[in-house]
Amino acid sequence: MLKVEGLRKSFETPEGRAMVIDGVDFTVPEGRCYALLGPSGCGKTTTLRCVAGLEQADEGRIAIGDVVVSDPGAGIFVPVHRRPIGMVFQSYAIWPHLDVFDNVAYPLTVERPRVAKAEIRDRTMAALALVGMADAARRPATRLSGGQQQRVALARAMVRRPRLLLLDEPLSNLDARLREVMRHELSEMIARIGITALYVTHDQAEAFALADRMAVMERGRIVQEGAPRELYARPAGPFVATFLGAANILPAFVTADGTLELGGGHRLGPAGGHLPGTRLDVVVRPEDVAIRPAMAQDQPGLLPGVVRSVIYLGSLQECTVEIDGGTTLRAMVHPAAAVTAGNAVALLIDPGRCTLLPAPVLKTGEAR
Repeated sequence: MLKVEGLRKSFETPEGRAMVIDGVDFTVPEGRCYALLGPSGCGKTTTLRCVAGLEQADEGRIAIGDVVVSDPGAGIFVPVHRRPIGMVFQSYAIWPHLDVFDNVAYPLTVERPRVAKAEIRDRTMAALALVGMADAARRPATRLSGGQQQRVALARAMVRRPRLLLLDEPLSNLDARLREVMRHELSEMIARIGITALYVTHDQAEAFALADRMAVMERGRIVQEGAPRELYARPAGPFVATFLGAANILPAFVTADGTLELGGGHRLGPAGGHLPGTRLDVVVRPEDVAIRPAMAQDQPGLLPGVVRSVIYLGSLQECTVEIDGGTTLRAMVHPAAAVTAGNAVALLIDPGRCTLLPAPVLKTGEAR
């Protein structure tokens, strides 16, 4: 349904031209939700605006279905009102002087050729029913809550029956509890309708909940793409590992017998076929670090340490544990677990749950 190839976009800055999108490629199959995830300034929103036609790319090709809507090299640029899209903005862009019905109906009232009044009424009410707002059709926009505004914006995006739905951080203005509720509702609605969606967010929880496939962007480029579970469990680098959630990144090297050895001489387990002498970074999620009572014996995967801090988070406790050599790890444990700062403990790490990454090359004089 959506194919983006070799997309590039730069802007003029006081320091000169700045490349915001630098060779982005991705495909979204029909009926799937694809998320672009990354920090502010990574280029995700600019990518979406190029797909929408709100920005003109410098290079690259964008096709929606069988129609190429942007190809600067071929002189093709289809304006936004002629693209088969619906869009939900971060700000919702609800007009305060119109009621709910007129806000949703607006795209049809300016459509050319003109849409019959009866069809406008039917399609508007159908869109409102889709988001559970049919009973509020004549409510003034000024009397809407944040969640209701989000629903109205979504209904307005759907009223034109688009082939592609574009969502630019649509939940970011809601409070935490409402954001969780709307995330669930939006996920159900996209699945129920079967519409193709491109979702831009900096919130990994939203991407995990909504996307069939996702891409993490950094400095205008996609650094890893795949299913949400795949990216979380097997990040391609430290940036992806830490952006998608808390991660312990531990320096290690491969011993002569093919075992991973951490600082302090602690052995973690098999090095997965890496050559002896290779320096690696071991990525392990806090939820994959188990805390056990202190034990004297040394064995692979069992690391003696001392609890330095415990933070109660309701559904779990986040513990910071210092192991020999001065390395600290974060571990998530059950809220009822009897763990306090100062406790001597042993950390149990399953090597099969770890991701091994090539260690960064150090400059001369740098310590690792």
